[in-house]
Amino acid sequence: MTVTRAPLINVRGLSKRYPVGTLRRRMLYAVDEVDLTIGEGECVGLVGESGCGKSTLARVLARLIDPTSGEIELSGVEIGTISAKRFGGSSLRGDIQVVFQDPTESLNPGFTVFQAIADPLKRLVGGSSQDITDLVLAALDDVGLPREYGSRYPHQLSGGQKARVGIARAIAVKPKLLVLDEPTSALDVSVQSLILHLLAKLQKQRGMSYLFVSHDLNVVRLLCDKIAVMYLGRIVEFGQSKSVFHEPRHPYTRALIDAIPDAGRKNADRTKLEGSASSPIDPDQNACRFTGRCPVELPICTKAMPPLTSLGNGSLVACHRAIEGNP
Repeated sequence: MTVTRAPLINVRGLSKRYPVGTLRRRMLYAVDEVDLTIGEGECVGLVGESGCGKSTLARVLARLIDPTSGEIELSGVEIGTISAKRFGGSSLRGDIQVVFQDPTESLNPGFTVFQAIADPLKRLVGGSSQDITDLVLAALDDVGLPREYGSRYPHQLSGGQKARVGIARAIAVKPKLLVLDEPTSALDVSVQSLILHLLAKLQKQRGMSYLFVSHDLNVVRLLCDKIAVMYLGRIVEFGQSKSVFHEPRHPYTRALIDAIPDAGRKNADRTKLEGSASSPIDPDQNACRFTGRCPVELPICTKAMPPLTSLGNGSLVACHRAIEGNP
């Protein structure tokens, strides 16, 4: 049974473009007309190849960088028109927090663990020094770090411990949405598993929503309620995690899933992609972005951009073949 949750984040027509070239007349379409909804207490995975725009979308949604166009609503409040600088100093900053890819790079080497967690609390929550101390200690408890680690510096911590500090810093201010940008990719496999279980536990305990950015579909399948598949700046498929994995409707999604190592499957049964993705600089807006690589391409694919269309049961796909009901 599908559980319908009230929307926390509503993204409509979100785009981020960068001028490139000597005269800066050409545009790189990092994120292009993205629609996305994240429900309260819901974990949405964002997957796709490197360079498809996942991290850019996450940073725009987290209001670390400004969008070129489009709307971002947080609990019904439009926040996309607030500049990243103003948003960073507003009371809304605490509602969206980020856990970055590299825990070492994201921690100030001159701050102790206690200071790293306390700093955003002082700016976003306030209160007495005892209040701040209580919140820091509670965050350390929640991520499974001994309280005495509060006096340690980043260089005195392992990779897994640094990751826990980054998570503690993010959850201490009690955000509504946690944006996780490849949070385990810099960690050993054994440590990855521990961090993923920690994130799953924290979501249940605190009722937070997650946007989990990853290139690892196995990780996303374990943690996420829904999956958004991104290709060259656009969402090409969105749906319940089980539906996306067991019945992918977009050929690119199918190829991503077929690329997951599985000793029980023959290579002949897998969808293989030829060539590489097209350039994101001034892409053809009147053609599917997947043309040239798609193994089931139709004539219309080179003439019209397929809209992200509902197929029922919460599934959305941007594929002419799927929309027309073709296998």
